[in-house]
Amino acid sequence: MKAALQQRALELGFDDCRITSAAAPQSAGQFQNWLAGQHHGEMAWLERNAEKRVDPQKVLPGAKSVICLATSYQAEKPSSIIHHPSSGQIARYARFTDYHDVLAEKLKNLTGFVNQLGGADTSSLWYVDTGPLLERDLAQRAGLGFVGKHTNLISRRLGNWIFLSEIITTLELEPDAPEKNHCGSCTRCLTACPTNAITAPFQLDARKCISYLTIELKGSIPLELR
Repeated sequence: MKAALQQRALELGFDDCRITSAAAPQSAGQFQNWLAGQHHGEMAWLERNAEKRVDPQKVLPGAKSVICLATSYQAEKPSSIIHHPSSGQIARYARFTDYHDVLAEKLKNLTGFVNQLGGADTSSLWYVDTGPLLERDLAQRAGLGFVGKHTNLISRRLGNWIFLSEIITTLELEPDAPEKNHCGSCTRCLTACPTNAITAPFQLDARKCISYLTIELKGSIPLELR
């Protein structure tokens, strides 16, 4: 059953598919402390659904497994940014059709396949940046990769440039082995961050992050951060 699911995921265009249980994520306490420190800025929705993020059973009662999926957006150009003739620099992932739309169709298809495997009593929900799951924690526990000091997931095979998505389901599947952290003594991400948003290893202050300032706030970057 698990092998059939993973094969179907690859056929649909996902680059990796791993399984973990629907148990509470290990980083639940760290996430709650992060919220308490107001490091999420004005992303109030993170607080509103915090209870679900630390307990997958509140997302889908009776959930047994979480199917964690990775889709690479690696391109041939070695730089993580390109220059647009009129708009300056554009992030690599923004060069393509909105990944939410692209992955949604694949996830709907794969979720239907999961429900067929489990039978009539199986219930499943899919998410791509849209659900209250601590997806990086779950992805590491499923073996997709490890959470680096920059707080993002790193796949040893696919690298950093991956989209994460999940299917939480009442179907019980054999979990994969978790991935170990491989950062070692490296601190290159802390040094590279242009706004010092990575305040310490594995700690991010979203209020300083360019992505937060330009996407979540939909506003201009403060002069001191330009």
